[in-house]
Amino acid sequence: MVKKTFRDGSYYRHVWFGKRTVKEGECAAIWQADGRRRVVEGPKRVRLFFAHVRFLNRYVADQHEFLHIQFRDGRKEHRRGPLALFMDPCTHLAMKTREAFRLKANEALVVYSEEEAAVRATEPKDGVAPAAAAANAAPFGAEKESKPGAVQRRVVRGPAVVVPAAHEWVHEFTWSSTKSGSAAVSFQVLRTLPDQMEVSCEVRTSDDAHVTFELLLRFELSDIELMLNATNDPIGDFVRAAEADATCFGASHTYESLLQRLAQLSELDTFPTLRSCMAQTGFELSKVVYRGHSTTQALEAMHEQSVAQRARRRLEADTRPAAREQSQQELQAKQERSKAEMALAEAELRHKLEMLAVETEAQRKARDEDHQQTLRHEAERETAAQQARRARNDEELRRDAALKDLGVDLTKVLVASSQSAPDHTTLIKLDGGADASGMPPPAIHLDVKQGGAGAARV
Repeated sequence: MVKKTFRDGSYYRHVWFGKRTVKEGECAAIWQADGRRRVVEGPKRVRLFFAHVRFLNRYVADQHEFLHIQFRDGRKEHRRGPLALFMDPCTHLAMKTREAFRLKANEALVVYSEEEAAVRATEPKDGVAPAAAAANAAPFGAEKESKPGAVQRRVVRGPAVVVPAAHEWVHEFTWSSTKSGSAAVSFQVLRTLPDQMEVSCEVRTSDDAHVTFELLLRFELSDIELMLNATNDPIGDFVRAAEADATCFGASHTYESLLQRLAQLSELDTFPTLRSCMAQTGFELSKVVYRGHSTTQALEAMHEQSVAQRARRRLEADTRPAAREQSQQELQAKQERSKAEMALAEAELRHKLEMLAVETEAQRKARDEDHQQTLRHEAERETAAQQARRARNDEELRRDAALKDLGVDLTKVLVASSQSAPDHTTLIKLDGGADASGMPPPAIHLDVKQGGAGAARV
């Protein structure tokens, strides 16, 4: 067992004869044999003789805490820290350390208190409380009358640190939760910031269709006093008011018309009961947000099928002009493309014809040039041939003239020159006519040898 540095109320001993040391930081209550009690606070050494000793519990509160002290005579007292106090069992019935209320901005605390006259009437006089004195003074069997004291209420707004007095108590709020399906919540510090809550409203349309709306309400507490006087559970009131407005809205439409007017669920004018309820309880409704709806699976399937069919027809109706326009654009583009192709083909053909004409002209020019060159060459050759013939004729004329001058018979020369030279296959012709002198021609014998030249004899 670990030995404690400081002993507390769990330490209780009956000492016949001995001593105890009360250390600094400790306090002990000692009862003598005659029943008297004395409180010893250390550091101190005490001698005991037939005594009971009990060490006291120490309670500490810091700057943000306070001690709640319950006395044995019925009184209560709150002492704010920093403070340290020992609990005396003869004087104190209970003692607790509690947190002070630290309020932030936009937070408030509702504190109730009795009036000072009623509090003073309950304070003890000469060690006896007035209620106890009256009870002791009243005869046996007499009825006791208690007059209720006047109670005041005040609202403390943050930022602040609040330590309620002993005769004061803090209002305990019990509201429905702002989240759908959650249990009620209890709290003491009231928030004045804008808040929001989820609401599920089940409604039936005029054609008996079951629909559940999911709504988000945004509101703000503007008048705390009005809220305290008007309601104990404003959140529950808001839920019922929203359900009433949603029920009226759903009952005034069929399912189809309701689906077409779902946007009205985000308008404040659709919730007059809710707005009136908030105004009467000190709240202000700032916005209602429609978050969706749900219904039975069969109805949802039918609605989805109907929506799909309408969407398909609407899409077809919307796409038909677009398709027609697109086809017209495609046809126009095709025509323009055909015109462009025709123009391009025409340009290519024109270019080919021009190139062919240029090529033909070039070929014609080339042929003309070749023809001119051929003619020129032929003319040059003819000229050269004429000149050669002329030179040859001139040479023949000169030779004939020379032969004539020599007395040669030119006729025979020309005839002989005009005949071809004989060979072994050529017919040999001998002219044996008489010459000019009148003498007979001589007899000629021609011997032709086969495979060789023949020999002629005269």
